[in-house]
Amino acid sequence: MIDIVNSGQFRRLIEAMSRDIVDAQIHYKLYRDLHAALGKHMVVEAQSRTFWSLTLQAHLNACLHLLCRMYDQNLKALHLRSWLLTIRENLNLFDEKEFRERLKDNPYVESLARHPRKPDATILDKDLRSCSTKDPIVKTLQIHRGSQFVHKSAKNVVAERDIGDDHPLTYGDVEALLKRATEILNRYSNLFAANTYSTQIIGHDDFKFIIQCVEEKVEANRAERRRLSRKT
Repeated sequence: MIDIVNSGQFRRLIEAMSRDIVDAQIHYKLYRDLHAALGKHMVVEAQSRTFWSLTLQAHLNACLHLLCRMYDQNLKALHLRSWLLTIRENLNLFDEKEFRERLKDNPYVESLARHPRKPDATILDKDLRSCSTKDPIVKTLQIHRGSQFVHKSAKNVVAERDIGDDHPLTYGDVEALLKRATEILNRYSNLFAANTYSTQIIGHDDFKFIIQCVEEKVEANRAERRRLSRKT
């Protein structure tokens, strides 16, 4: 649990959590979209294999780093579990009176305040379990965090052992954890301030323009070579 004394401090926790969760989603989506696009535009990938390989790995690494931070288990740090424990110990922040005060400048505060704002205890407990090592996917993530992502296991390196052989962490697992984190963030942000976060960044498909430009340049070069070969 994180010690807080007022709504302003809790709002700062939400904003910090949202940056990690939204950024992780952005990096993962870019990784998957770029990977799919390069598979369809192999001529583009062939022009700069090193660049694209490093770019893809950087996006995936950024996502996994943020994912580990979201599902950290150190209760002195800010992550989903410590944030949810803080909510459980500060339910008074979700009182209607507090909600009305926070949104006093919102023209729709009356209609918004009619909806229940207190977190449901059963759902909160379920969310807490889903962010702990009692959940099998979170447990697997923690194993990878401790031996591969954050710390490199010397024993595994010496033994040429891949942690993924015994504890596979799939793309499906990563997507499930990202989706879970986003749903939890938006559930309590909505209750607290009638606000939710989008994980779609403006310009998420800007890379398509780069692919188009490279393909056009390659085709122009080919056309020029064909023209020159006809002249000779």
